[in-house]
Amino acid sequence: VVAQEVVGSSPIAHPIVVSTFSFPNALFIQVDGNPHFSSKRMRILFCCEGFIIDGVTSFNLYLSSALAGIGYDVAVIGRWGGLKGFQQRHRQHGVKVLQTFSVTVSNRRLLKMGAGFKPDIIITDSRRSYPFALKLKELTGARVITVFHDPPQHERVGTRSIVSLIDGSDLWISSEKPILDELQKIENRPPCHFIQRPITSMVHPTPLKNHPPFRVLCLGRLSRWKSPEIRYLVDHGEELKKLIPGLELHVVGGGLKLVEFLLAAARVNRRIGRKTVHVWGTRVDPTPFFEQATVVCAGATSAIEAILSKRPVIAFSGVWMGPVTEENLEYGAKTHFGERDGEVYTKMNKQLIYLSKQPNVLADALVEMYNQWDHDVMKRRAEALCDTLYDRFDSHRIGTQFTELIRSLCSTEC
Repeated sequence: VVAQEVVGSSPIAHPIVVSTFSFPNALFIQVDGNPHFSSKRMRILFCCEGFIIDGVTSFNLYLSSALAGIGYDVAVIGRWGGLKGFQQRHRQHGVKVLQTFSVTVSNRRLLKMGAGFKPDIIITDSRRSYPFALKLKELTGARVITVFHDPPQHERVGTRSIVSLIDGSDLWISSEKPILDELQKIENRPPCHFIQRPITSMVHPTPLKNHPPFRVLCLGRLSRWKSPEIRYLVDHGEELKKLIPGLELHVVGGGLKLVEFLLAAARVNRRIGRKTVHVWGTRVDPTPFFEQATVVCAGATSAIEAILSKRPVIAFSGVWMGPVTEENLEYGAKTHFGERDGEVYTKMNKQLIYLSKQPNVLADALVEMYNQWDHDVMKRRAEALCDTLYDRFDSHRIGTQFTELIRSLCSTEC
């Protein structure tokens, strides 16, 4: 009866596999690997400490959109402090947004809103929103999946301690293999799984434009640790303009150093006599910038988005990687394109160590790329790199993979 309900009464040309398992608010039915629901849809609630734009909230955007796209009832909940966030992009992909203006995330109104959603599963990061997720778990009885975006910090105490993360979580996941390796060393932990960021539904590839202008897009947080190379480009815009005559430099990202970048760009543009350096601040959707870019300079998730947008990429974040090629693509994927690096990573629990000691490396790489530029060759390379990575970050595939993780949390399997 269930199979007939799901697939209809028309003749089936091939055998189908039907399995069912239950959660408090929904009977979950899987037909040939695709999720379906009897009566109410399964409800998944993403906890967001605050609606800002960073790696944690972008992961929530990607995964929540992928899960909504394959049939789950998905919402994201968090406080709003007046800053730019992904609320509108969540709504565009069928994800409900539960928010209220608040200084702290664990306030009564948000707890009431979260409990009112009646989630079957709560997804939280291991740091900022975890205490809020624990309170919601107490109110709703939902299962908690905790996402690690950073290495486990054994020195933490209280509700963010390793002991609390073990006791309060039903499942641990990470999208970065070096972090997963550290998690798997912890004793008495809950089940731990690797899941990639489902990015493909968030990007819109377009053909690489021929230059001039030679538009360089620098994307990322403007901070002391992650953007010294970008600041070097801005400060030396006048010299770079002589070496790359068609240069346009576009910097997208927010952070504590934004005002310094704006002032530096204004000084350089005055010296050049025209607006060559553009500092845009935080932008909710980078797609229009990818479409116009000739080269993208970014790390971590932004580098992946750029590759999937079919753009040549120079990768760096806290760690310098360099131009992404077929030879180092796998290394970049494993180390999150400049976010993690094996040798540095092993020291990160004791001290933050960054390899970007020579901020001129990005400028040197750009000039070398420009001098060797062949549009047709670069276009083919960018398309080939995109094709290689596409399946790894395919939103539908990863959403379906997540279904298997949900199955591992089922209370009753029929």
